[in-house]
Amino acid sequence: MERLSAIEFTMMVMIENEDGEILVQDRKKQDWPGWTFPGGHVEQNESSYTAAIREINEETDFIIVPNLSGTAEWNNLNKQTRELAFLYTATVEKRPVTGDLLWVTKKELTAKKLAGTLNELLPIFFGEQQQIYFESNQ
Repeated sequence: MERLSAIEFTMMVMIENEDGEILVQDRKKQDWPGWTFPGGHVEQNESSYTAAIREINEETDFIIVPNLSGTAEWNNLNKQTRELAFLYTATVEKRPVTGDLLWVTKKELTAKKLAGTLNELLPIFFGEQQQIYFESNQ
């Protein structure tokens, strides 16, 4: 039995403001089109916590204090890799956002088909689970 496999480390942050609105990106890229939370890859020699701070600042200009909500792991059947995502939440003061970012309500978020595997991850962001495992083509 093979015990070693390629693992891709990622992180994602659900950012909420004082009005309970959630920040989403409306991605246009073919690999993950649709609404998603800001996030990205954990770089070499970087922790997921540091990656969360860096990625959120790069993508939104917010400076956050991330709180780990849980993890998700899945076998990416297309890439033949295992993916491990560290899922964080953060709270910020509401301010106008531009570009592909928008504030939405939880009701709007859960009524929409979201990008990639985000629908599977919502229970962790909403505090209903701490960990999830699944298989995906994304």
